[in-house]
Amino acid sequence: MFRTLLPCLAVLAAAHAAAQPPAAPAPAAAPAAPAANDLSSKLINIPGTSWTIYGPNQSAKMLDKEGPKGYPALRVTITKAGKNAWDAGAVSVVPKPVGAGDAVLLALYLRAPELKDGETLELPLIGATGASAPYPAIAGEKIVLTNQWKLYFASGKAPQAFPAAGVQATVHLAGARQVIDLGPLRVYDFGPDMDLKRLPHN
Repeated sequence: MFRTLLPCLAVLAAAHAAAQPPAAPAPAAAPAAPAANDLSSKLINIPGTSWTIYGPNQSAKMLDKEGPKGYPALRVTITKAGKNAWDAGAVSVVPKPVGAGDAVLLALYLRAPELKDGETLELPLIGATGASAPYPAIAGEKIVLTNQWKLYFASGKAPQAFPAAGVQATVHLAGARQVIDLGPLRVYDFGPDMDLKRLPHN
């Protein structure tokens, strides 16, 4: 599932290896370097469209086959802008723990289906935070959507250790009256030695 992510993220496996301290000389029969599909070992969420939508002036419905490559997606309609962009949004809890200083990467498909060709729409934040107050920031990016599916990234370092289910992916949606489709989400933890500059960016 989500094999289309691998070409975009294949560089991460090599980057992770390059970020590690030098190892002792390996014996002649040492195993080969990990393949790109070993990225699955870095996953800390259950890939998919498991979102909780919160806040006023919003509604959501599941699109069973309208996501990228025919996968499911969640359509969120905001009928009135909020005072703050985070007054309404989407969150997806990450079930695994995250260590202090770990490099966390979100990879999320998004589109704004009601835009005309050539039009764009700005979302003030996709990223990751702690799952409870005061919601410490881990990663965050401002992005620009079109009416076509695109894979967007946000990365950052965890400012503290978080327990299992202590981190959430988040998308702020109340910045305008709009319709946003949320596609498949993957969240990776590359540990404390990963250089964020080596991770994909928008």
